[in-house]
Amino acid sequence: MKVALELQPCFGERSGIGNYTYEIVSRLKNGGGLEFTGNIFNFMGRNDLHAVTDSLSFGTETCRLFPYRGYRMLWKLIPYSALFPADCDLNLFFNYIVPPGVRGKVGSFIYDMTYLRFPETMHGSNLRRIKRGMEYSLDRSDIIFTISQFSKKEIVELLGIPEDKVYVLYSAPASAIGAADEDTVRRLCNIDGPYILYVGNIEPRKNLTRLIEAFEQLKREAGMEHKLVLCGGAGWNNEEIYKRAGESPYSGDIIFTGFVSPEVRSGLYKNAAVFAYPSLYEGFGMPPLEAMTALCPVVSSDCSAIPEIVGDAALLVPPTDTLGLAEAIYKAATDERLRAELIQKGTLRAGKYSWDTTAERLTEICRELPKR
Repeated sequence: MKVALELQPCFGERSGIGNYTYEIVSRLKNGGGLEFTGNIFNFMGRNDLHAVTDSLSFGTETCRLFPYRGYRMLWKLIPYSALFPADCDLNLFFNYIVPPGVRGKVGSFIYDMTYLRFPETMHGSNLRRIKRGMEYSLDRSDIIFTISQFSKKEIVELLGIPEDKVYVLYSAPASAIGAADEDTVRRLCNIDGPYILYVGNIEPRKNLTRLIEAFEQLKREAGMEHKLVLCGGAGWNNEEIYKRAGESPYSGDIIFTGFVSPEVRSGLYKNAAVFAYPSLYEGFGMPPLEAMTALCPVVSSDCSAIPEIVGDAALLVPPTDTLGLAEAIYKAATDERLRAELIQKGTLRAGKYSWDTTAERLTEICRELPKR
């Protein structure tokens, strides 16, 4: 059985979907009746293919005629099967939308229902892309993958998809890599003293204005000396977040690092006093697990998939409760017994998730699909 994998999310500055795709495909191997191949758009050599292909155990096919975004404008005119080998039995698309003209069976990955639950938090072009393509993609998909039982329930309820068509493939903490040393991290990110950390895109769904408000309460009422470090790419619709941080009386203690290397990110987790993740909505929520892996106590919101993923290994707070968020951060930063308990539980919890297990499960499903 020949299985084609859409590898485009793996390129560029990888975050959520890109990391998920890369971690899975880098573990897939031919054998047991399966033969994998990867499909890549690389117009004018813009992508460093070796950054991805060197980690793969199977071959790839490359289209150099268009950039991927350009092809999205043309794909109703030029079928996908005209650009990549058309004799695949199964095609897997890791970023919601299935292009027209795909031959063989199709599996699509849908991570959450943000576009229906919180459309106002999305970048306009991405929201339009998903709205335009979702109906066709759902009709064309023989199987759908998602990343938590919560997201499966959302997909079944909101999209009317039969439960037996939706499979859960859990995410996991990023692969273990060497963390940059503390001095390097502090110098590159301009951090002095203890700090509270957030990692993720800078966007409205992450609820960062409330995190800034909670931070101000901690500075004003508890006299905490900590900085607030917000680590991640600029994201979208984030003008209000930057404005709120700039107008804060503690703006000098709020640090935006921008996108950083995996080594620096690991160093940030390792040396943070507390990891705070007050997101409004998540299909999984990988950063809390990454913080747990780095022995950092976690405070997070109590909604969407997050309780399912972190269990009792984090302090959970309603995402609209700014005071509760501030109190939980304070406890996690100052109560040594609680910190030790959270770190111990977090280590055990993060260990329950494995990319190897996820890749093996995907392989099993691929083998089972012809029997459906």
